[in-house]
Amino acid sequence: MLPFTSLSEATAAATGEAKDLEAIKGRHTMIVTVTGAPTSATVLLEGSHDGVRWAVLDELSEQGQGGLVTPATAHLVRYVRARLQTLSGGSDPTVTATIASD
Repeated sequence: MLPFTSLSEATAAATGEAKDLEAIKGRHTMIVTVTGAPTSATVLLEGSHDGVRWAVLDELSEQGQGGLVTPATAHLVRYVRARLQTLSGGSDPTVTATIASD
């Protein structure tokens, strides 16, 4: 599956767009880009079997400006999404998260 953007320049806690993978996939990678040099940002990679109940597959925490990458996680799910849990400090910080699954 080609990567998709789940969170696009989020400025506050938010749940990103979910993607139906149309099959059970076991490897998921999330790349998070942060602008505005926040003091902290926490982004969760979440997965679901049914698109209703979600579980945290991985968590990324950022301090300062930059990007983060999760390693491929080994969780069998049909749906994936990013969720910006916390964002604080900095100068108008934004968070973008893309996800690829295989």
